[in-house]
Amino acid sequence: MARMLQSSTCEEQRSVVRFLWAKGHKPSEIHRDMRGIARWVPKNLTDDHKGQRMMASLDHLTRYTAQGHDFLEGIVTGDESWAYHYTPETKQASAVRRWLHSNQTDFYEQGILKLVTRWEKCVEKVGDYVEK
Repeated sequence: MARMLQSSTCEEQRSVVRFLWAKGHKPSEIHRDMRGIARWVPKNLTDDHKGQRMMASLDHLTRYTAQGHDFLEGIVTGDESWAYHYTPETKQASAVRRWLHSNQTDFYEQGILKLVTRWEKCVEKVGDYVEK
């Protein structure tokens, strides 16, 4: 059984969880069963994993040497794991940002002034209010 679980991927594990959920198993039961199975999964890193870890570390050292402290700003840490954080601005986000900056201040002022009347209508209708 251990050999079979060595080749198990995250997608396969997710499929098992979805299958058990569809069969009506409770989340706590699924978690307990998956945790029990985890003892069969090898915990030691293979030589391939060690090589990948070494290459990632060397890549990070090279980037740190080139970029300095700015590189460290992009590292997100948490729960004893780390990953490189990269957030490119999408075309949609930049288009929205341009649109927001292109509006005059009176556009935003009118919206804020309308909030009072909208709030009053919402209170009068006990929250059952959708503007059309």
